[in-house]
Amino acid sequence: MTDQPRSDSTTSLAKKIGFPALAVAAPFLVLLLIELGFRLFSTETRDPYINITPFWLFKQTTINGTDSFVISNRFGYNQRTAFPVKKPDGGIRIFLLGGSACAGWPHTQTETFGSYLQKALQIAYPGRSVEVINAAAHGFASYRVRRIFDEIIKLEPSAIIIYSGNNEFLESREYDTGGAALIDALSERSRLFNWLRSVVKPTRTNLSGNKLRDVAGFFWSKVKQEALKLRSDPQLFSRVQEHYASSIRYMTTEASRQNVPVVLSTVPSNLRDWVPTVSHNRLRGDRFAEWARLTDRAQRHLLEGDPQAGISALKQAIEMESELAESYFWLGRLYEAAGQDNEALESYRSAKDLDYNPFRALSSFNKVVRQIAAQTERVFLLDLERIFERKSEHAAPGFDLFLDYVHPTKRANLIIAKNVLDLLIAHELFGSRSDDMEPTPATTWGVRSYDEHTDTPLQRRLFGLYALNHQYAAALQQTLHLHGLITGGPDAENCEELSPELPEKIREGCRVFRQYLTMRRLQILGQPVNAEKVSAKLRSFYDEWYPYGVF
Repeated sequence: MTDQPRSDSTTSLAKKIGFPALAVAAPFLVLLLIELGFRLFSTETRDPYINITPFWLFKQTTINGTDSFVISNRFGYNQRTAFPVKKPDGGIRIFLLGGSACAGWPHTQTETFGSYLQKALQIAYPGRSVEVINAAAHGFASYRVRRIFDEIIKLEPSAIIIYSGNNEFLESREYDTGGAALIDALSERSRLFNWLRSVVKPTRTNLSGNKLRDVAGFFWSKVKQEALKLRSDPQLFSRVQEHYASSIRYMTTEASRQNVPVVLSTVPSNLRDWVPTVSHNRLRGDRFAEWARLTDRAQRHLLEGDPQAGISALKQAIEMESELAESYFWLGRLYEAAGQDNEALESYRSAKDLDYNPFRALSSFNKVVRQIAAQTERVFLLDLERIFERKSEHAAPGFDLFLDYVHPTKRANLIIAKNVLDLLIAHELFGSRSDDMEPTPATTWGVRSYDEHTDTPLQRRLFGLYALNHQYAAALQQTLHLHGLITGGPDAENCEELSPELPEKIREGCRVFRQYLTMRRLQILGQPVNAEKVSAKLRSFYDEWYPYGVF
């Protein structure tokens, strides 16, 4: 009789505690179920930083009675490449993801590292189907590469190679800079939160999937040597770096979740032979004049063979303006002339990272790549930045490994292919290789005797790239080389020898660039020059031949 009241009391207490607890927990349970539903039934994974309208790299078709995919997107470098929808039994299917450097542009499709790699893999794994599918695309930043990743992860990849980071500043866009790190983190981890964010507070920038945004404006800014807002605004600059890390982390995490191995590459670039496009100088008046005097003195010492004196003068200039990219470029040249290769390499890197109109992957991007590779299962680091530094003929990679600022030479493409092959074999990602494979790539892989230096269309394209990016010395040398290609004889020794068969833009460029370089040399040596007249001719050349307004 005495136990009944206690039972009623216990039940009453349970109701008082249980119902409120259930009421509190119920919304979270509902949200959890919705999140689970998104993960189970939604194939869309939104980018937490921007919205891109849907686009596809492939289209499905039938070829000789076989259901196949074909690269059809106009930005895809390997257009019209076809492969079967169903991967052959025991087959090896590798996708290459990135921009034009990864694609192998401007070489023909048979002279890319992907093509070399496929030939090597066919020797290493005889009797197996090998598909190295070049899914890299012109001008694609990592956030666009991410969209291609979502497409190819469904196509039975044996492995994915990601080599991306040169195009992060190409498209103009805005970011929320109001301290949204927590919101971004939640967006990356919760599909429900990401969807709610897009509905309640849409991402500020919407990009077309089928059109790169404001590319003409980007090239015009390079011609006019103007700083990009994404690079010069500290908050936006920080967000670009966060966005890059988010895109790479998403792809590697999702691939790891699906047990697909990823070869994640750092991104090398031309450090030694590529002058920064835009160098930001905050000095004015007398301080600017003093800075200019020190800079010219440093370059005069370089010309006269006294690099240590030049280093001393340039360090004084850098103390006055510490963020000017070109100062570090010439400091690198001085260190190299002094035999201080380690210091030269660091200076060249600083010059690249401080460029206010960047089209070369930042050192911070490569740091992120190394961190993600170290932290993620089934992700294997291909440290091309370090490999190229070791393979360079100089203190830092230059035209010995790059055609321009980021696009590898034939030799460099062979280096990439060999190092990817070694990594794949070392980790036995496709099983044990054939013991018949020899180590020498050029003779073993069936690479034909292609000489890019005699590829006239490619060499003409390089002149345009040098001129567009204000690489005056390289552009001048290229005009003389093109003369030899056109005439079938030696390179020209001066602009007066140039063949009339060369386009007027090239012949005029030769004269203008030579005049400008001569003027600068005389200025550096302290001799009188009519600098304004020469500079006016240079501006007129760009106004006539590089009037970017449409793309």
